Amino acid sequence: MLAGLATLVPGCTESAPLPSSVHESEAASAASENGLSSINGLSSINGLSSVNGLSSINGLGSLSGMSSNNGLLSNASGRNTFSYIVRCALPAGRRLVKLGSGGVYTFDGELGLAPEWEGGTCAKDCQEQVSACVMAHVNTSGVHIPLWLDGDSPALGWGQSTDYPYQEGSFFGNIFASPPAAFYCNGKDFDQGQVPGRLGAAAASGVFKNPSSTGYCRDYCLAADGAAAGDGFKQCGSYSHVITVWRNFNPSVDYKVCNRGSGKCLDVTGSGLADGAQLIQQVTPGTDSQKWRITQIAPKKYRFLNLHSGKALNVVGAAKGSGVYLMQLAYQGGQPNELWSFTPTGDGFYKFSPGSDSSASIVGAAPDAVGIPLTAVRQWVYDGTALMQWSIAPAN
Repeated sequence: MLAGLATLVPGCTESAPLPSSVHESEAASAASENGLSSINGLSSINGLSSVNGLSSINGLGSLSGMSSNNGLLSNASGRNTFSYIVRCALPAGRRLVKLGSGGVYTFDGELGLAPEWEGGTCAKDCQEQVSACVMAHVNTSGVHIPLWLDGDSPALGWGQSTDYPYQEGSFFGNIFASPPAAFYCNGKDFDQGQVPGRLGAAAASGVFKNPSSTGYCRDYCLAADGAAAGDGFKQCGSYSHVITVWRNFNPSVDYKVCNRGSGKCLDVTGSGLADGAQLIQQVTPGTDSQKWRITQIAPKKYRFLNLHSGKALNVVGAAKGSGVYLMQLAYQGGQPNELWSFTPTGDGFYKFSPGSDSSASIVGAAPDAVGIPLTAVRQWVYDGTALMQWSIAPAN
């Protein structure tokens, strides 16, 4: 769900980033532990506006705009879906109070993409704006991640944030039409910092579809104009209201870090608890010593804490030379040797670099030989080989 948004700023230019409170949106909320965990009415063959007590030709605040007798307000899942519609459509400070099955419920506005719908008609442009916003918040797994949203609505606008460096993808369509149209495409960083239940997670249902021949938005959509060209897209197919989502690693999710050349994952020797324990790569058994919590400390600089030991990924002696081993050590508060950066190499892999001024990358010395389960992990000057590329994905 959306949470903690401050006053919205209307009429922002496309070249200047808006204040972070305008773009930020969070999947978790006290009202719904799992976020928009089901696609509910989105899967209806008749569209949201015709079978769920919801009308696009009447105001949301009226009984004829949102029926209290049937449809979305009659069950918890439906009310959750409606809460996203209201939060996307109405601005902060606006609230709807509705009688539904089991009592009276309140629904708060946040983003203000279609304020006209509160008391009037939600026409095609309104429907596309709200549709893109609702789709951008679907998370079928219940793993919550904060989001940064860009789009053409004056209530949202263009701009990027160093706190949300990865372009996940874009959403567009009209879930209120009959039949509903729900589309997404992959952003340039869709395979980075992945969270289950996000982009395309509902594709198997036949509801969400990716129309791009390559999967990427850049090959299907038109970029925004001018200085905002890198922020998102102004048109995808016939849809001219597109919301582009940016994200970051979630510090509450367990990740695994696995080598492209060997297929083995970052682990800790011995009991996995000691200061100075060496980092190795090993066949992934899914133990806690192979799970990492990733937290951004500064723009593009991250702390890696091992789930088993609570200790940070580090470099022996804070050295910068090639061949130096990696280890775990109690976190020292953000020293250069315990902060890590990522440079995408393509196909979901990274150059993975320690230090604030180092170009070195992590590498296993060689692929494991048959019968040798462990290989020490060191840092080396990056040369582009597969053994110096790593994937980062949620652990099972």
